Amino acid sequence: MPRLLYSLVLFGFVFSNRVNARDRWTELNIGPFYVDTDSDIGAARNDLTQLEQLRWVMGGLLESKDLPSLWPIRVMLTKSEKTNPIGFESQQGQYLLVCSPETRLPLDQVARIFLDANTQRLPDEVEKGLPELFSTIEAHGSHVTWGGAPAHPDLAWARMQLFATKFEYSLSFHIFLSALRTGTNLRAAERNAFGKDPAVLEQEVATNLAAGNWQPVPVSGRPLDPKRDFGEHSLDEASAAVYLANFDLKNNPDAAEAAYKRAIAAGRPAAALGYQGLATLAETRNQNSEPLFEAAREAGSRSAPVYLPEVLDERAIPTLRRAQRLNPLWAVPVWDEAEVTPDPAQKLALFKKCTQLDPRGTQYWIALAKLQTTMGQASAAQSSWFRAEDSAATPAIRDRIHQQRVESEQERLDAEAAANRRERDATREADERAQQAQTDRIRAAERRANSGKDDQPDKVVPWSEVVPQKHLLGKLMSVECLGSNARLVITDRQGASVRLLLKNVSESGLACGPQKPAPTVSLSYSAEPDERFQTLGLITSLKVQ
Repeated sequence: MPRLLYSLVLFGFVFSNRVNARDRWTELNIGPFYVDTDSDIGAARNDLTQLEQLRWVMGGLLESKDLPSLWPIRVMLTKSEKTNPIGFESQQGQYLLVCSPETRLPLDQVARIFLDANTQRLPDEVEKGLPELFSTIEAHGSHVTWGGAPAHPDLAWARMQLFATKFEYSLSFHIFLSALRTGTNLRAAERNAFGKDPAVLEQEVATNLAAGNWQPVPVSGRPLDPKRDFGEHSLDEASAAVYLANFDLKNNPDAAEAAYKRAIAAGRPAAALGYQGLATLAETRNQNSEPLFEAAREAGSRSAPVYLPEVLDERAIPTLRRAQRLNPLWAVPVWDEAEVTPDPAQKLALFKKCTQLDPRGTQYWIALAKLQTTMGQASAAQSSWFRAEDSAATPAIRDRIHQQRVESEQERLDAEAAANRRERDATREADERAQQAQTDRIRAAERRANSGKDDQPDKVVPWSEVVPQKHLLGKLMSVECLGSNARLVITDRQGASVRLLLKNVSESGLACGPQKPAPTVSLSYSAEPDERFQTLGLITSLKVQ
């Protein structure tokens, strides 16, 4: 063989091996984590160990055996591609990080992902300090430590480090976090969990920060054998190229577009990823993305964001429910369904589900509070407004929500006062009509007596026509027993409180006191105000539903 030809063949063989080596991706996974590597399986196993032990330790603190993440968490280890100097990015239905095998994972960001998905908003000091504590986790198989020196120690870090690593506090650290998750403020949680004056604890925290002597301590980890417990399989080159393109989409959209088209040409499973990538690219270019999302759906996409419809109306509900099935933890499609659902009761149930899925979603709490007010659930609305304030990400947002709550409460009180005024006016007019009718009968009798005639008396006006009968449907909030009678406090559909007198309460089967849960009642009453009992009328019929 000629030397030149031999050299070209040898070059081609070497080049081909390099390309194939780069294109051979291996994927390891456990739980919500996926670690892909084109070079170093050992580094991939080590990174997945760190991630899973972080999830295990945090799950123990949050009392969850299988702590979920809202989206899959994917790490791509590569020496041949541009890596991410910032950290994880939310990309097309997953959290994505591209880095070299030597890079230490930003475990604080992973901790924050799990906190966001599994807790209501915690005090700012904990929101900052707890992820910093988890950034120090070191795992070697089942042996796990935490509490060593962080990159940037501060007071929030020193507080969490003290409570987690000092023996007398670490035993109650989960109690401390549990109290915070139920809405207890920081100082009260410290006192309840550790049995010390918060001022003393805070002085110890300051001393801990000033000393700067942070030694890692063991923490209970998961019994873990990376070679046995991790799933391991190959990842096709087209899918890997899409993930890398997603990461670099903002910086190099043309290269990303080419990768998406190659994935479509490769067919399933990469095709659905390619169509989703092109749809996302079309949105960044202000182009119509819906045909591409439809193509992704037809290609069998399992990504929930693909199933969010472009036009939001009642016809979109089946598609929205498909998105909910693909990711039952995601509140957005539930919110969208609530927006297009005409039935108030069903809308209320969907808003409540949103707050359960995402208790940090301030907009969900506000919408729930407003709907509860409209439906006459004043007490529940106030609770939702308070939760909306607690969920606010910043003090400025919290202040705006507080003002909204005050204004909403004032509107409710004004509406209740107006309803009471209308009730009093109607009752006064009924009294005046009754008095006038009585006066007319007396004068008519006088005229007959004076004329010497004994005509048939005027037609008797039924009392029900003189005193109007009214109907009310609402929630029975309280039964205030008054001897044999009772004053019933009922909240109508507009949230107004109505107080009515019920005679012979023992015959009704109602128990005295607050009614929990408040039953729905349907009743009729005569509009006869009673100053003695401070009621607007007398109940003539009552049905508890």
